[in-house]
Amino acid sequence: MNILQVTVDFRDDETFASFVSRVAAANSAESAEAFCQHMGLRFQALVDGDPSSVSHLLGMCGQSAQALAVGVASRDDRTHTFGSETLLRSNMSRRHLRACPYCLEEDEATGTGPSGSRAYGRLSWLPTFIRTCPIHASYLVPLPDPIQFGSPHDFSARVRLARESWKAFRKVATPAIPSDFEKYISDRLLGRSRSSFWLDELPLYAAGKLTETVGAIVNHGRNFVTGDLSEAEWLEVGRTGFEITSAGPVAFAGFLETLHDRFWNGNGDFGGRLIYGRLYEMLAHENEDAAYDPVRNLIRETAIASLPIGPDHRLFGKASPRRWHSVHSATKQFGLHHKTARKMFAAARLIPSDDETADSRTLVDAVEIEAFIRRWQSSLKTDTARERVNIGRSSWDIVLKEGYVKPLIEDYQTRGVAPLFPLDELERFLARLEAVAPVGTASNDDFVSLTSAAKRASVGLARILDLLFAGKLVSAHAELGVRGFEAIHVSLTEVMLEKARRQPAR
Repeated sequence: MNILQVTVDFRDDETFASFVSRVAAANSAESAEAFCQHMGLRFQALVDGDPSSVSHLLGMCGQSAQALAVGVASRDDRTHTFGSETLLRSNMSRRHLRACPYCLEEDEATGTGPSGSRAYGRLSWLPTFIRTCPIHASYLVPLPDPIQFGSPHDFSARVRLARESWKAFRKVATPAIPSDFEKYISDRLLGRSRSSFWLDELPLYAAGKLTETVGAIVNHGRNFVTGDLSEAEWLEVGRTGFEITSAGPVAFAGFLETLHDRFWNGNGDFGGRLIYGRLYEMLAHENEDAAYDPVRNLIRETAIASLPIGPDHRLFGKASPRRWHSVHSATKQFGLHHKTARKMFAAARLIPSDDETADSRTLVDAVEIEAFIRRWQSSLKTDTARERVNIGRSSWDIVLKEGYVKPLIEDYQTRGVAPLFPLDELERFLARLEAVAPVGTASNDDFVSLTSAAKRASVGLARILDLLFAGKLVSAHAELGVRGFEAIHVSLTEVMLEKARRQPAR
């Protein structure tokens, strides 16, 4: 392998394309492509990080140890990877190289090597997310287009073109305040030590795209038009978005909730595009990149936790489990009349009785309201409930008064609704009777029904029930072939003994 007599140092923050271009300039080549052809190499292969080509050139320059430098990219049809960080081709200004004129001037003044090969292209000038120079607080400036030579990646040749009208080129680098977002992108790209962020869980291209989309929505509305924003506006978009995304998933969820205003203030149903605008379009329709799945999941979780969406709403193609019902969605799912349902929900204290919010915007915990509706739909009116329990009217009134059976709405009279009795409540009462009075038979007149025992022993029915459920009437049983309350028979002797125990001694 021939060793070049004239070369330049491969800088730590330099792109490999810039290094090759500078080596060509140092050797007075007309262009990087012409130089590489003379060396038996292809410039584009070096730009694309072809390992054998990179190794060959670095060997010629006596810098073989730099083969793994961050500025040496590997690429596929869609991405370019620098070290451990990945950018999309659409995230990079490769054909439209940009530079800071002040940095180039300092390179030329303080660098080593032949004049014209000292200024180098920074890796941090490649991502479109970065628009300013943090050292000189000015905008980056596009280098002249490569009209007189072949490759747009020939950095030194393009700087040479810029020198032909340097004052005009330099004038474009207007003052700008660099952003923390740009520093974050640069630090990740160059592998610099920094604080850890939630964003680090995403590839660099996804972290950048998400941050700019969030910032654009905040600054210009959820349906902003990408092409309408100026460089200055994009700079502020990154700054705004990074305040949110750098703060972590809780802050991002908070941002999402601010977009829910379109649901709360509207009359229509939930829709991902309607609520989240360009963010939803970007994640649902413009790409299927799995790298964004954590973001999609967080959007879905936030929507489920905040809005009345359910299995009929598909976010990013997936059905959504329901966390909240609106009055409207509950009545629709269970086939209820909305006025009756709203009255019952208010009576059950699931919603405020004086709430005038629209049915589609009145939220109730889904588990709670579905459990209530199922109990409501299984409830029986008074006469049917008494028939189910097989109990007389006066006995029923005592059972209710003592709380052995509870209506669906306990204060139904003051809440203005009819009394209803859930089937599970009636079955629970019957099960209690069965537990203390199993099916059996008795051949003597000592065993009588509960109401008869109350009359003959001059004891209130409520007291008889207390004794029964306390296990004090041990001979109690249910008559075979009879059901419910009327089937229960107790020993009159046991009742009288219990009555005597309660009477004070004379």
